[in-house]
Amino acid sequence: MNWPWVVGMCILSIVPGIIGGGLFFSIFENWTAVIVWVIVLFCILLAILTKGVKRGIPAH
Repeated sequence: MNWPWVVGMCILSIVPGIIGGGLFFSIFENWTAVIVWVIVLFCILLAILTKGVKRGIPAH
């Protein structure tokens, strides 16, 4: 497993989580929309991580 790649992908997913969470809260003014956004983003991240770990993405 390529740990630097996994950690990098997790760090990369923080930006859409923060920006999208703020956007969803400003639009809907409801924490439920933010929680749903974070759950969807987490599911996408898990799909990317499992696919990348299975392939064994090589280091640069």
